[in-house]
Amino acid sequence: MNEAAVPPRRAWLWVTAAYFFQAIPAAVRDEALPVALKNTGYVDKDITRVVAWLGLIFGFKILLAPLVAAFRPRHFIMCAELAVSLLLGVLALQVAAEYPSSPMIIGSLILLSFVAAAHDFALDGYFVSALPDQMRATHAGFLNFASKLGMVFAGPGLIWLAGRIMDYGPQAAQAWSWALAAAALLALLAIIANGLGLRNESILSKDAGTVRERFSEMGEGLSKLFTDPRLWAVCGLILFYRASEIHMAKILPLFATSSTHGGLALTNETYALMRIATAVCGLALGGIIGSQVVARLGLGRSLIPLGIAMHVPLAAIAWLASTGSHDLRFIGAVFFVEYLAYGAGLCALLLAMMKLASGPGAAVRYAALSTFALLANYLPGLWAGSLSDQLGYAQYFMFALSLAIPGILSAWVAKRHFPET
Repeated sequence: MNEAAVPPRRAWLWVTAAYFFQAIPAAVRDEALPVALKNTGYVDKDITRVVAWLGLIFGFKILLAPLVAAFRPRHFIMCAELAVSLLLGVLALQVAAEYPSSPMIIGSLILLSFVAAAHDFALDGYFVSALPDQMRATHAGFLNFASKLGMVFAGPGLIWLAGRIMDYGPQAAQAWSWALAAAALLALLAIIANGLGLRNESILSKDAGTVRERFSEMGEGLSKLFTDPRLWAVCGLILFYRASEIHMAKILPLFATSSTHGGLALTNETYALMRIATAVCGLALGGIIGSQVVARLGLGRSLIPLGIAMHVPLAAIAWLASTGSHDLRFIGAVFFVEYLAYGAGLCALLLAMMKLASGPGAAVRYAALSTFALLANYLPGLWAGSLSDQLGYAQYFMFALSLAIPGILSAWVAKRHFPET
């Protein structure tokens, strides 16, 4: 008697679709939203604060872990994705309304951050649990490719689309409404592909423990982290190693698209195309270079040289702001080298975090460090815009560049905690 044929797994499809989807709300929040607010007349200080608060909400996703575990992960992932797509559609309608409701827009953005945070935690957990070690390794390439592709479409892609629409006459609000509608449609297409890929995957059971028990397990994992002697050195790295880059990144899109206060006055389309060409390629190549440097020198010996290399291109950005140069080839070269160096330095930071998190309770330990890293990334947005308004772009970038000093010092302290073996 013939056994019923087992449907083939299409893990490549759901990994690609789900991680493409995962990048959409993050790119909308971090890349498209600042430019959209700039186009619609908001000042820098208000823009950076809005993005910072939304990012801080997202940063507390570790606290959602015990709650998300109460649901079957596959079902939860699909429901969360539908909710994100619906919220993007609501935002598109509200932005285009004759009398847009600010509370509705703000509420939708806050909900979007909460739901996206829960979705990300559930998806990462499902990726680890549903795939064996060999499949995780072979599908990691799909994950990285899909994440970067999603960032391109939902970040620079939406900026370019809104700019093209405005070229044909519609005002900024209407153009961004259509761009958000396109993002919602793109999310729906990713959901359909994800659903097709998940059809033949296992339905993992929900965590049978109580919420209290799950919080207790999380507390045990965190207690081991807090007693690790390397913790404070790594926390110093997280806070200061990329502080210059973080402060510049909060203002860079506003500086690039501003026609006042010494901005580069790039159009949405020009900035978006330049962002795609320089950021995506630069970060990817920088990550490869950074991993090779760490492999050759070891983590401890790599932190200072990669940290210095990460800060050198930031001086060129400060020079751009002080001279008002608008040569596109030079601007593109500066952006590319800056992203390349940042990708290499970020690789060293991530490897330090992973090395600290390894061992028993690694998932909780790394989630806690990632949460701290998100806070360090978004907190500067609360004051970056105000400082930029007060100092001007040129002086603000010089201030950001001065943060290289504690950044290199944090690398010097941390390297002693990662001796080469």
